[in-house]
Amino acid sequence: MEVVKSIVYGFLRGLRDSVAGFGLIFTYDIQEPPKDASTSSQETSLAQRRAAQQAEKKQKHAEQKEENENNVLYRIMQCSILNGLVFGLSLLFFEYVLLPGLSAIMGYFLASGGESTIWMHVQPVLSTLFNLFWLLPIFILSRIINTIWFQDIADSAYRQRQGQPQLISSLSKMVADIFISIFIQFLFLMQASLLRMLPIAGLNTFLSGLHLCMLQALYAFEYRWFNMGWELYKRLSYIEANWPYFIGFGFPLAAITMYPSSIYLSGCFFSLLFPVFIISANEAEPVPNATGYPMQLFSFVVGVSNHLIHTLVSRHKIPATPCKTRPVRR
Repeated sequence: MEVVKSIVYGFLRGLRDSVAGFGLIFTYDIQEPPKDASTSSQETSLAQRRAAQQAEKKQKHAEQKEENENNVLYRIMQCSILNGLVFGLSLLFFEYVLLPGLSAIMGYFLASGGESTIWMHVQPVLSTLFNLFWLLPIFILSRIINTIWFQDIADSAYRQRQGQPQLISSLSKMVADIFISIFIQFLFLMQASLLRMLPIAGLNTFLSGLHLCMLQALYAFEYRWFNMGWELYKRLSYIEANWPYFIGFGFPLAAITMYPSSIYLSGCFFSLLFPVFIISANEAEPVPNATGYPMQLFSFVVGVSNHLIHTLVSRHKIPATPCKTRPVRR
């Protein structure tokens, strides 16, 4: 019974923390009090005073630039405009205004009964053209822009609450960590999709939803953990060890993105709401799993990833050739 209580508590705590960002976003970007200038006033040297003034000007300029370009609320507003107004409204306009309007016009000018046959051929063509020449380019462009803005939101939020990020020490390790993380997340998403294809009704949805909850939580917390200097396998081990909390944290976003049948509408909802979950993850305090049993959902895809990387490295490894030396003449 205690195990069940611990799981339920962790789930509910994660669920609560995930939606807390909707109120926390308004606490960011508050001007910090000016720094104490008593040390500068005690300087007697004219050169030191001038140097302090120049440093203060540079600091103010940098703070003003960061406030105007990279603050949290500004980026969230940009995400809302791009994903909600440009992408989301264009999709809704096509589905619920343009297509019904064209259908009504055709029904008005054509003979009764003939418009339905013609519309059966026209509607798929219009949908294909709209998806190909408008939705797909906007979808790709928005994903690229959102990736940059999500990183800005996460970095700015982390600096305001936690201080300077402590990134992975080596640049090569950082680049490898990013690419391997993306690859593992892709494999994990494929694993969730395969589980959804199981012929057992109910169980397939449950297992797939469980994976998506963990994946959405990883998406949100990865920015914070990366700024803390955590490497990929430490991040995965932590989320597997404390799975009740992270399943609850990822549940709202997973439920919202699983509901729409269109991949474009699902992507629109994700991009519109995800900045809030970044804020929630930046402020959250995950509850440890009291059961002591980890849920190793990432173990299979990590094993597959390690095997593929090892295979690729071994194939491209240049064999060492013995060094030929000239005989020494005596």
